[in-house]
Formats: sequence, structure tokens, C-alpha cells
Amino acid sequence: PSQTSVKVGVIHQDTTLPAHVLTDELLGKHFGILGTTGSGKSCAVVLLMRSILDEHPNAHVVMLDPHNEYTKAFGDRAEVLDTHTLELPYWLLNFDELMEVLFGAQADEGSAEAAILADMIPQAKRDQIDDPEKGIHFTIDTPVPYKFADLIRRIDQEMGKLDKNETVAPYRRLRSRLTALQSDIRFKFMFGGISISDRMPDILGRLFRIPVDGKPISIVDLSAIPSEILNVVVSVICRLTFDFALWCERSVPILLVCEEAHRYAPAIPERRYEMTKQALSRIAKEGRKYGASLCVVSQRPSQLAPDLLSQCNTLFAMRMSNNEDQEHLRGAMSDNSVGLMDFLPSLGNGEAVAVGQGVTLPMRIKFKNLPDDQRPHSSTAVFTESWDKGAEDLNFVRDIVRRWRRL
Repeated sequence: PSQTSVKVGVIHQDTTLPAHVLTDELLGKHFGILGTTGSGKSCAVVLLMRSILDEHPNAHVVMLDPHNEYTKAFGDRAEVLDTHTLELPYWLLNFDELMEVLFGAQADEGSAEAAILADMIPQAKRDQIDDPEKGIHFTIDTPVPYKFADLIRRIDQEMGKLDKNETVAPYRRLRSRLTALQSDIRFKFMFGGISISDRMPDILGRLFRIPVDGKPISIVDLSAIPSEILNVVVSVICRLTFDFALWCERSVPILLVCEEAHRYAPAIPERRYEMTKQALSRIAKEGRKYGASLCVVSQRPSQLAPDLLSQCNTLFAMRMSNNEDQEHLRGAMSDNSVGLMDFLPSLGNGEAVAVGQGVTLPMRIKFKNLPDDQRPHSSTAVFTESWDKGAEDLNFVRDIVRRWRRL
């Protein structure tokens, strides 16, 4: 009673005993929710978030939602950001992120295209500063608006000065890629529109819920983000979260919830995941000092970047039968709670082993049941019920195709 806590369920051995989590310990030192698919992870996430938001309606939570599961789970308390409402303009990207968007995993910082961009982007940014004599110092990574048209114009000017095909080729490739992104409707949230006004305060305010306006959580729907830049989008949001927490000097603590974290921060050492892993690792290692908290949600802890799980001081381990995943969890738990791991394969839906600093002692708990209108859209499809109806026709397929093509 003397500590700030929220009730999340009951103790498995005696359902008359409530199970609480210590809010500040849970949020201040990162936490993870782990378990195989169908074990109740998504419901546990909603339950924890709603319990905390009920007690703290002026919270600031950002949730990364790869499958559009949570948009209805929080009702009118959530600000949903999808490809139609999300704003991440290209000038918010740092140089590495922009190169990744332009050239994918093959991006080479030592290429001729990279050298051209590194020279021209600061010039394009300088053109947009009202008074160059103000002494504003910035690097290529400083989030200052600039015109895409200015960048293309400078490339055209440089090409006009060259007469050899081998020297013109990188300019042509770069220009072609820039114009293709600008005209691709899938990238409208990043390259769409012609306005280059400095809307950074509005973008950050909407993302981090400042002011809250009755919506303490923003849900970033990643399901329709083009797969080739999904990692970049996650990287930008994670980097902005840490930098905002750093510059606001702990006055606005922010919780970042990473659903399906193994998708964009896997243990495999591939270059395309490095930026995202670095951004998340920075929050995991240093975020506590600045008020940036991390919630890692994954069904395969053994495939998750080790830096993330090792920094989670509270773990909710749900049903898990894979031996490799269990061993990975054992390594992240203290010795006095390892015995509870024996229960993992037999846990029921909505049950978890809770260990770490967010709970008073290691325990096996059963989460509260959520009402139907608060449950995430993650339930298992009922095959027999759907197959018994058999009411679909060709118009149904046409409608699917229209949505597929986003007509």
C-alpha cells in the first residue's frame, strides 16, 4: 500500500490474493513480456497498459504495432497513427537512415552517391534558414527542413557541368531514386506534399502525446508501412524517443512499447537491422537516466537482440515450450527465480511467471480477463466456423484486390 502499484490479476496458488506490479520499478528499469503465440501476450500488454493509464491518465506511451492489433483495444484514449495520419518527413531522417531508404541494405556510405548527398543536403538546409548570420550550426543529421526540389535542382546543375558518362552516372542514379520515392504513394507519409514548413513540434507533440488531450497513448500502425523501410521507420521513432527524453531533461518520461520486437531487432547480424538495434539498445542501456522506458514484447526471446532482454529488470514469461527460448530466459533471470521456469510449458492462457524488480517477489500470476471491447485483434481464426459458412463470392475477392492495391 505504501508504494505506487497497479493490480494486474491474482496469484495462481490462491486466487483470493491480488497480484500487483510496482509501477515506477516496472517502468523505470524496462520490462519484457514473452511467450509463444496464442499464450495471451497481446492481452497482457493491453491489461498492463490500461491498468497503468487508469491510474495515470496523463502518461506518455508510444506503441509500435506491426499487425494493427491494438487500434481498437484502447478506444478513444489512443491516438492512432497509420500511413494516412503518420508524419515522418524525410528531413527528420539522419544520413544513415536516408541512405537506407534510398538504396536499402546495399547502401554504401563510401559510394559516390553518398558523397553527393553529404555535400548537397547541408547546402539545401542552409537555404531554408531565415537568417544565415544567426550562427546556427548544424550537421547533416540535424533535423532542419529543406526542399526536395532544391536537392534535385542542385543535382541537375552538377550534371550539367559534367560531360563524361562515368562521372554523370551516380548523379543520374541518385536523381532517379529521389524522384521515384517522391512519386510513390506508399511513401507519402515521408515524401508526400510540397510544404517544408518546420512542423517538428507538432509532429513530436502528436507522437508523444503533448498535450495529452485525453489520449495518453499513441499507436503507430506499422502494418501498411512498406516492408523495405519498416526498419528505418522503427529506427527513426526509437531515436526520436531517446533524443526527446534527453533534451526534455526527464520532465516528460516516455514509455516505448515494442510489439514483435524480434522482427526489427533480431539477434542475427544483418546490416539492415543494425540501425534499429542501435536505437533500441541506446534506450535499453541509457534511457533510464533520461526517462525513456522500454517494453519488449516477443514470442521468440532466443531470436531477440541480447542487449534488449538483458536490460529488462522485470520479465513476464508466459507459456513457452521451446527449449532454446527457455534457456535464453534462464540466463536473464536471477538464480532464486529459475525454479519457476519449470512451469513455462504448462502455463495456461493469460498466466505468467513474473520476476524482477517490478514485483515484490517471483510469482506465478493469472492476468485479469479483458472485456471483449478491450481485447486486441489477435484472437485465433475459427477455421471450422468460417469454412461452414462458405458465403464468399468473386465480389469478395475483387474487394480484397482493391484494398490490396490501395485503390
